[in-house]
Amino acid sequence: MKFPAKAKTIANQASRFGDVSRKHHWRRLWTSVFLVLLISGTRIGGAESTLDSWRQFVAENCYRCHGPETQEGGLDLSALPTDLKDSAVLERWVLVHDRVRDLEMPPAEETQPDSSERGKFLEKLVDDLNRASLHQQQTEGRSRARRLNRDEYQNTLRDLLSVQRDYRTLLPEDGKSLGFDKVSTALSLSAEHLEAYMSAAEAAISDAFLPAPRVDQRRIPQRFEDLERLQRIFSYQFKTLPDGLVFFSDQWDNITGFQARQPGRYRFRVRARAFQSELPIKARFRAGVDAEGSRRLVSYAEFPPEGAEVELTTWLSPRETLHVCGLGIAGRAKNLTTHRVPLKRDFPASKYTGPGLALEWVEVEGPLADDRFRNSVLANVDLQNGSRVDAERVLRRFLPAAFRRPCSDKELLHYLEIFDDAARESDFVDALKGTLQTVLCSPHFLYLHSQPGLLNSHAIAARLSYFLWNSMPDEELNELASADSLHQPETLRTQVERMLDDPRADAFSESFLGQWLDLRQINATTPDPELYPEFDELLEWSSVQETRLFFDELLENDLSILNLVKSDFVVINDRLALHYDIPDVQGIAFRKVALPAESPRGGLLAQASVLKVTANGTTSSPILRGAWVMDRIVGKTPPPPPAGVPGLEPDIRGATSIREQLDKHRADASCAACHKKIDPPGFALEAFDVIGGWRSQYRTSREGAQQTVSISMPLFLNIRRNPRDPASRAHPTTTVGMGTHVDCSGEFDGKSFRDLDEFRQLLLADEKQIARALLTKLVIYATGTGLQFADRAVLDEMVQRVQSRHYGLRSTIHEVVQSPLFLNQ
Repeated sequence: MKFPAKAKTIANQASRFGDVSRKHHWRRLWTSVFLVLLISGTRIGGAESTLDSWRQFVAENCYRCHGPETQEGGLDLSALPTDLKDSAVLERWVLVHDRVRDLEMPPAEETQPDSSERGKFLEKLVDDLNRASLHQQQTEGRSRARRLNRDEYQNTLRDLLSVQRDYRTLLPEDGKSLGFDKVSTALSLSAEHLEAYMSAAEAAISDAFLPAPRVDQRRIPQRFEDLERLQRIFSYQFKTLPDGLVFFSDQWDNITGFQARQPGRYRFRVRARAFQSELPIKARFRAGVDAEGSRRLVSYAEFPPEGAEVELTTWLSPRETLHVCGLGIAGRAKNLTTHRVPLKRDFPASKYTGPGLALEWVEVEGPLADDRFRNSVLANVDLQNGSRVDAERVLRRFLPAAFRRPCSDKELLHYLEIFDDAARESDFVDALKGTLQTVLCSPHFLYLHSQPGLLNSHAIAARLSYFLWNSMPDEELNELASADSLHQPETLRTQVERMLDDPRADAFSESFLGQWLDLRQINATTPDPELYPEFDELLEWSSVQETRLFFDELLENDLSILNLVKSDFVVINDRLALHYDIPDVQGIAFRKVALPAESPRGGLLAQASVLKVTANGTTSSPILRGAWVMDRIVGKTPPPPPAGVPGLEPDIRGATSIREQLDKHRADASCAACHKKIDPPGFALEAFDVIGGWRSQYRTSREGAQQTVSISMPLFLNIRRNPRDPASRAHPTTTVGMGTHVDCSGEFDGKSFRDLDEFRQLLLADEKQIARALLTKLVIYATGTGLQFADRAVLDEMVQRVQSRHYGLRSTIHEVVQSPLFLNQ
């Protein structure tokens, strides 16, 4: 669009403060941002501490290691101030409290204080720490204003403007703290961010004003635009039928010839069937091209011999299309040895008797129109002949939705003045676009903010929607907020139930699990193809789906969160069933399956997704997995390793076991204390390899192998039992080297275990700790701030109430939302 210079300056403002002159633009910009941050983040002192009254305990029991002469870990308690008005000092004394409470300070080899003395010290310290922490919350608030992260920003633009393009690619990566990208302290705002938000806002507004797309709906039965060319050049690769085209290799995956002419969401309906196979054929659908030139995965589907229709919806940019290829037919698969059908000119597809995928027709509809923005915000406005009255009408609708609260007449007047200034240099549409772009750069849009204390109803609505939907409140939440009803516990409970049952709650499962369990890192490593040749893309996709659907099963039916540690069921498809050695599971569809009594599966710790993200693709690391279990499941985050201590290099030759390497590593006194805690949970998971397969020996390179074994390849999962074609029953195999035997034993919390099952029993012995760990993660995710000392008593009460509801996951979500931690800023 044509953007007048002055209007562009106005549109690029990120606040509603000050004038709009170019000279003062950046000064006003940073002033406005500073004001928002100042409102939410100014440090105010707490009550005076009386720590000096028990300094004697610290001097007698702690100075030997942390005093004026010896400062282990760089900590000198003799020099640590006792004025808890300083947040950094408060955090230090909280650490001292925790170490003394957990009997870690003084160390076991040192003289221990009398239990009554320890008790009195802790009691007094708790009083002082609670007093200081509560005062800090009352003056500053529990949490600060926080910026929307990229996912929230994207989803908010989608729901506010009815746009579908991915604007996250225009924004810098978000920072993370405490495991999440929703924590205020990690979501900084830089000049780079501001420039990016301006660009993204301009792009989104431009997209929202595009004319309604012309629906291009085509059904293509028996009609493929590239068929003639493909048959002429590679006629031997395909078999033509009266009702479709059969392909036997995955190298031809775009045979419809369709390409998007306009950007937008497209709906595809595909009719296909398994050909020359009594079992279904799987198919993979991809679309577009990502930043690295690869097509992005949309989904998988399965087609039986009698045929089936599959519907998929995906975003396409101009000239992009949907790609389909059959799996379980000869061809390529990620990291698998190629086993290709020998189709040549002297042996064409017409002579091949093996299985293939017969594509009958493809129906395309799109770009799909979404008129919510036009119907709600731009309703009854003639864009070609608009007036100031029309602009005011649009802003009265847009501002409350964008700011997630009612807007004053003063705020409305401010943006009308911006419109007036822009309208003097441009037409109505450009002036309105520039004004709305300015709104999307305001701190009131970019930040979630409320005054310290009890949240008002609109702030509750926003916190709730960004918790469970990762997006802005909908109309029903806004109406309840306007009626000031969201402080009523029953109303809040009803809304949580409604929101969890809404498809938009998928964003909660995807985002929370992606960060809590590191599922976002599933592609970070590629398993060594020599050591793990059976790994394929379908297994990777299925493993992530399993974890999400398992969590959804707990959530939907309010099942106990203790299932996260150990369950008697899994939610799997046939690809995972093969991987997990669970019989009688057919088909790509996921379903809840009762576990055989002898199966080691059940719970998060035995899921392939978790086991892959906690390994490096070549070897598993008890350190990585142990630290992961301690942080995510037990809720006790290990400290970072000391500076200058080298990590372990994996030995894929099998010369030494990981346990032997760690024994040497722990010889360093600075490493031993932490490894004593984090290694045992990692050892318990050593029976699983880097792709989550069960093992009794480590795989090694053939060079150092004690023996070799044959590994069956899953490429022919669909057809390996096809009696019509003996050649197709040959399941490809390869050999891998095997090294030392796996030892899963260890000691956890002073008790020994022999294997994973016994370790899980030790975890479940402290049910409340499992609940406390999950509640902590949910509170951080929902409120954007970590737990403070004064929150501990509240959390203990929450654990008690969750226990009374049999630790149900849905009940746990309700407990978070009803808690003062959620309902207060």
